[in-house]
Amino acid sequence: MRVLIGTDGSDDAIEAARRAVTLLATPDVVTVVCVTDTTSIETAGLESGFGGGIATPAEIQAVQQAATDSANEALERTVAALSTSAPVEQRVEVGDTGPTLCYVAEETAADVLVVGSRGRGRLRRALLGSVSSHVIHHAPCPVVIVRATE
Repeated sequence: MRVLIGTDGSDDAIEAARRAVTLLATPDVVTVVCVTDTTSIETAGLESGFGGGIATPAEIQAVQQAATDSANEALERTVAALSTSAPVEQRVEVGDTGPTLCYVAEETAADVLVVGSRGRGRLRRALLGSVSSHVIHHAPCPVVIVRATE
């Protein structure tokens, strides 16, 4: 069984990953993915219609590196909390979280995709969207959503 776990490194996401691994049959491989957003600094100033943005290449690279470092820390925290004897792969991806998790699930032939749920209210979910809602409807495999405990 190939298990794909989406994490943002938050305590709720780490707890969801830890709980899910104990619920599932012994996995052959666990892939933990942290998705970072495309940094807004890359497109700042382009809305004016002129040919270039306002950030320098060095500024863009610094912001991208900070996002990657943060994602790697999230992965390390999540992997450290897992108690599995299966090999664990770590991936940092850039993009919109829900679609990116679905893409990685398809690419890795995941048998199950695990994400946490922060339990947002209906209004916030309607306005902001939901990663768990997206993966339920678009993932190429079964989805396990682990609700945060109080």
